[in-house]
Amino acid sequence: MTVLTIRRLGHRYGLTSVLSGVDLDLRAGETLALVGPSGCGKSTLLHVVAGLLEPSEGRVRSTFRGIGCVFQQPRLMPWKHAVDNIALGMKALRVPAAARRRRALEWAARMGLAAEDGRKYPHELSGGMQSRVALGRALAVAPELLLLDEPFAALDVGLKLELYAVLREQVERGGSAVLMITHDLMEAVRLADRIAVMAGGPGRVLHEFAVERPQAARSEAWIHRTTADLMGMPPVRECFGLAPAPEAGT
Repeated sequence: MTVLTIRRLGHRYGLTSVLSGVDLDLRAGETLALVGPSGCGKSTLLHVVAGLLEPSEGRVRSTFRGIGCVFQQPRLMPWKHAVDNIALGMKALRVPAAARRRRALEWAARMGLAAEDGRKYPHELSGGMQSRVALGRALAVAPELLLLDEPFAALDVGLKLELYAVLREQVERGGSAVLMITHDLMEAVRLADRIAVMAGGPGRVLHEFAVERPQAARSEAWIHRTTADLMGMPPVRECFGLAPAPEAGT
């Protein structure tokens, strides 16, 4: 089985410990959401999984082939048009020029970019458009493992819902595994199969919740109700620095 396994992971920047004792597992076709306050090490964890950082302790083992990454900053090549940025990963995989341009144009359209936007340089695009290009670039290579760091934060609600559907299709049809960071608990309930709640000082996993209902059966009412239920649970309130929920009848 294709898996990502993280065991006793710790990381330090100098003398500051930002992650400690993190254990996580992710299988093909699953989406695992990491939620928690700023500074609890979520982005550092994603960078370690991506191979951009060497952990100070513990181990990360992955049998996935091909990783797609979308980080908090789009990290687009400023000298390339939007469509060429989307095609960048395919070029690294040596997809022929005509095929990668065709696929890049298709992904630009799926990301909600107009034809004229595809011909613009990153500095000519809004922050939301840059985020769409970065997501399209990651999905265009059909990765087995997709790492997402707040990829929808700069988008309006309507476009978020459209791109949520694109992401679900990638998971269902391509069998991709997704490890995503979000500050939006409702987004996690909407998209994830499991939610790992993290806290800082140093970063650690407080609790993991399974989201049992299939995504296709998650109505808006159910998503709102489940999010409210989670917000009343002690590990969730602790991770966001909230006071304990009042007891019923008080």
